[in-house]
Amino acid sequence: MTDQPIRKSINKPEAARRMVQWAIELSQFDIEYHLRTAIKAQALADFIVEFTLPEDDDDSDELETWMIQTDGSSAQKERGVGIIINTPDGEKLRYGVQLKFPATNNEAEYEGILTGLRIGKALGIKNLLIQSYSKLAIGQIRDEYEAKEERMQKYLKLTKYLAREFDKLDFAWIPRNQNMATDEVVKMASSEEESTNGELLMEIQKQPSIEEFPIFSILSTNSWMAPIVSFLQDGHLPRDTLEAKKIKTRTTRFTILNDTLYKRGFSLPYLKCVNEEEAKYVLREVHEGICGDHAGPKSLTDATELVRRCDKCQRFRNVQRLPVEKMTTITSPWPFAQWGIDIVGPLPQGKGQVRFLLVAIDYFTKWVEAEAIGTITEARIHNFVWKNIICRFEIPRTII
Repeated sequence: MTDQPIRKSINKPEAARRMVQWAIELSQFDIEYHLRTAIKAQALADFIVEFTLPEDDDDSDELETWMIQTDGSSAQKERGVGIIINTPDGEKLRYGVQLKFPATNNEAEYEGILTGLRIGKALGIKNLLIQSYSKLAIGQIRDEYEAKEERMQKYLKLTKYLAREFDKLDFAWIPRNQNMATDEVVKMASSEEESTNGELLMEIQKQPSIEEFPIFSILSTNSWMAPIVSFLQDGHLPRDTLEAKKIKTRTTRFTILNDTLYKRGFSLPYLKCVNEEEAKYVLREVHEGICGDHAGPKSLTDATELVRRCDKCQRFRNVQRLPVEKMTTITSPWPFAQWGIDIVGPLPQGKGQVRFLLVAIDYFTKWVEAEAIGTITEARIHNFVWKNIICRFEIPRTII
């Protein structure tokens, strides 16, 4: 036996026979064998020129302006939004949204503008012109009018937020006679009957955009984050000079990433800021969640009230049963030697106008002596002790 591997050798006649077989099998195909030669530099240059795609001209994209006409209408039972998209090639696309929530005419107009912005973002449009019939919405967006109502302020902030997705964006007002086609789309979208026209794309919206969009999870609540977010996004400060100075100093430690407020430190990672409801959820999850250990308030910061009200902690935790002070035993050497006296009342008035109860208990036998009295005087207490204790059980050693 040897350590060398066993190799199966093929003799030359066998190899020749196999080559002949392969030659017969491949003879039906037009196959030729050529030796590999060195690739010349010119061949490589020709390959690069032939298969390299030219870069898109950014200037040509800027010249392609898309135009979206929007309109909105709100009636007692019918509310809808109409959109007409005009492509640079001259094509027109119609899009309708049926609103399934109460909304005013101004809110419906804003919903139309927001729908146009969302469609433009989905189509990847960089240069967009939005035309609307609403003078109020266009004036507020172009900072010509002031948005005083809270909901109008939210719609305006959301519109300006979505406007940042475009390289160039303009808003323009158009009169009613130039917006007739969009008005027809609004009527079809707001109708309860299903449209039989296949050219109109329909969508059903069940709640306002300002409630669906995540950016307003912070701004819609009166939390501690609202003034910080407002200053970081819009530069808005309260009118109070001292409060404005505090917010300016405080916002240096915060930043907004992906529509979420974070607190930054020198050596720590960004800490996500949460509102009051989210903070309560985090505390509950840490305290009694799937990995919760029902930690006490000393290890769980700002959770004293949560731990105090936790049902499981009250039922199953180890209760400290030691008294606050050391207990001192009271010994009674023999029966009726030590008595405790106290007054109970005032009680509901009884027969003989009695309102109080004078009670004496022997510490050794737990014997009880009681008497109802109307008023508390020194003479009555003296008479009770003499008649109920001394005359019956002799003079006691101690009275407590």
